[in-house]
Amino acid sequence: MLSIHATGHMAKRLKNDGNVIPMNKQDHLLVIPIGITAAILLYLVAWNVYISLTNWSLLNPVAKVTWLYSYYEAMKEAIFLESLAHSFELSITVVVAGDLLGILIAWLLYEIGSNTARSVFLSIFIYPLAIAMAVSAIIWMWLYNPTIGIDWLLAKVGLPQIPWLSAGWMVFPSVEIMSIWAYSGLAVIFFLAAFMGVDPSLVEAAKIDGAGSFKILRKVLLPNSLSGFVVATAMLFLFSFKEFSGPLIISGTPVATYTTTMVTYLYYLSTVEFFAESAAVSTIVIIIATAVIIPYALYIIRRFIRG
Repeated sequence: MLSIHATGHMAKRLKNDGNVIPMNKQDHLLVIPIGITAAILLYLVAWNVYISLTNWSLLNPVAKVTWLYSYYEAMKEAIFLESLAHSFELSITVVVAGDLLGILIAWLLYEIGSNTARSVFLSIFIYPLAIAMAVSAIIWMWLYNPTIGIDWLLAKVGLPQIPWLSAGWMVFPSVEIMSIWAYSGLAVIFFLAAFMGVDPSLVEAAKIDGAGSFKILRKVLLPNSLSGFVVATAMLFLFSFKEFSGPLIISGTPVATYTTTMVTYLYYLSTVEFFAESAAVSTIVIIIATAVIIPYALYIIRRFIRG
């Protein structure tokens, strides 16, 4: 986020005629750490790509360039397609549910008149973001426990129990529910910020015309909150696509049939010392993440430049 703010700061230094104002000391102070961080990141990505083009593994301790062979070896396994499908399923589910919950909760918080009360409730909704995903996974494993968790409560009220982790077809939905709980706070933050940034005169005009709260949400708040939607969607996708601890702890293994994701698959390849194949899968994850983050970054930069 530092780089985005820095870009926006320097973009605002553009004159109307297109000439660039020379950078001052503050601009240089911003550019130096950004440049160093970017250089380190690019070096690590380049090194990972290089490793993915070799045959480095336990069986081949002296790496040789084999170009795309490691990609072929990693992708020919059935588990690769399963992990890819699981990763996209998890991300799409978290994005759709997270955005819907974010809009609903942000709207309810927006309707609260007291800033103090709004801050208190907001802190409750975003609290899961402060918890490590590994801790969240353990908490939810207790909740999924049939004798003391959600099923215990369902049994007490006479409802049928749900085989959260005991039936294979329910394991991944259980991971998705946990992920939605963990990351929806991101969407709440961005949508609430977008709602609070809407011109109050537009809301007041809608109220004068007799619009209720829900109509104001549909006709005023949401149409003027595109930036919140873009940021929330991008962040939810990236956070969920790279999720590692949750599926690993819930399943107990990185290659469980029902919960393997791209990240747990590349971790497994690394633990069995197929380093080149692990780097190949890692590169694919980087490409997918980049395809998401670049349009988001360009959108934010355009917003800053337009002022």
